[in-house]
Amino acid sequence: MPACSGSLKEECMEGKKEMNKTWNLKEMKKLIPLALPVLVVNLSIVGMGAVDAIVAGRAGVTDMAAVALGSSVYLPVALFACGVLMIIGPVIANMRGKSHESRVGYMTNHGLWLALMLSLVSMPVIYVLRNVFGWISDDVAMCQMASAYMFAIMWGLPANLGFVALKSLNEGSNMTRPAMYVGLCGLLLNIPLNYIFVFGLYGFPRMGGAGCGAATAVIFYIEFLLMFLLVYLNPKHRPYRRHIVSWRRPTPSVITHLMRLGVPIGVSQLCEVMLFCAAALVLAPLGETQVASHQIAGNVGGLVFMLPLSVGLAASIRVAYHHGRKDLAGTKSAVLSSYVLVLTICLCTFGGITLFREQIVHLYNDSEMIVSTASVLLILAAAYQLPDCLQVLSVGVLRGFRDTASITVITFFSYWIVGFPVCYILARTNWIVPAMGARGIWIGFIIGLSVAAVLLLWRVRRTTRREFALMRQEGE
Repeated sequence: MPACSGSLKEECMEGKKEMNKTWNLKEMKKLIPLALPVLVVNLSIVGMGAVDAIVAGRAGVTDMAAVALGSSVYLPVALFACGVLMIIGPVIANMRGKSHESRVGYMTNHGLWLALMLSLVSMPVIYVLRNVFGWISDDVAMCQMASAYMFAIMWGLPANLGFVALKSLNEGSNMTRPAMYVGLCGLLLNIPLNYIFVFGLYGFPRMGGAGCGAATAVIFYIEFLLMFLLVYLNPKHRPYRRHIVSWRRPTPSVITHLMRLGVPIGVSQLCEVMLFCAAALVLAPLGETQVASHQIAGNVGGLVFMLPLSVGLAASIRVAYHHGRKDLAGTKSAVLSSYVLVLTICLCTFGGITLFREQIVHLYNDSEMIVSTASVLLILAAAYQLPDCLQVLSVGVLRGFRDTASITVITFFSYWIVGFPVCYILARTNWIVPAMGARGIWIGFIIGLSVAAVLLLWRVRRTTRREFALMRQEGE
């Protein structure tokens, strides 16, 4: 091909830019349909939590508090186990990129075995943790109900993790809609089942707040069975579905490989969720206004977080697929397009939260004190979106390249060596400035997440440069 010279050089450069733009738009059109169903699944999970809180609240204040307390102890364990299984999707996408379709069923089968193993480890942990409530509160009735809630929901964990493993198979195969349909079914079923178990309808015993745990456990099994049927009956999975349901003995090296890649993701999720739990405990002695305002800001931030989280998962699948194909242009496009998309989301959410912060707070509470305090926190929550979006997407990109070991080190350092001490110092002490209460907590969040975002971006840059160089060498 002749080199470009003179006036033709500018035209060639413009042509290359246009080509890159077209590639990115094509990739964006694949990212968004992949991410939207994931967003719906995540929102359905949040919706189930909201339904639990509403129904338990109708049963009584003690029941509502017990569900909140029980879920705050159960969720970190469950999120760790789910985080470990999140690597299955990128691994399968990478296999598909390499045209190793015959091994997809084999890997999914090992994902199900890993889900079972994680259940056998996590359930005793949850059972033991039921006893911590007596150390946290003197309210015997609330502690007993929280313990009963954890005991009930604990039995649904194997099905929940099995669902995550099968969902990861579909995600790795670029099919995220089945999980969306199942998640919406679970949300719809959660309402009647909660009323049945909480209030003892149709001959069932009245369980109070613990009934929310029982309803969730039943829904986990329904979701697992629905997802299993959707996978088994899907023609695209026919070539390897017999391997998925095989009861053959798992290969230790494959389980070890998945654990080596997945445990760092689980630990990073655990570090993040424990930071928010610890921050709530730091604020607890400062009064209900501070705690309630923090809860509002955290709830809004958590809902908005579902957007970049969904893009991060979609990015991990697209990056893993192109990387498996040794497609340099496709891999670059997947990385770049995901960052463009998540930054666009960040700007939109920042503007929306900042402009409508007071209206958002009024949806939760009309108290002047809470509106005033929470409105300030929502400005900080809006600023928090930029580092949060960047760090969660960077984690997704690194998952796509199967570079997960660094994630644990970076998140632990950023959240617990930097973030939590800053939260405590600014919220409760006068060492740097007069104690700031909830504002100090959110400034600490921003600082910790900013450190995480910078370090993860550095890691992404280092990893992409290494992988792109290897792909160029293999292409020569």
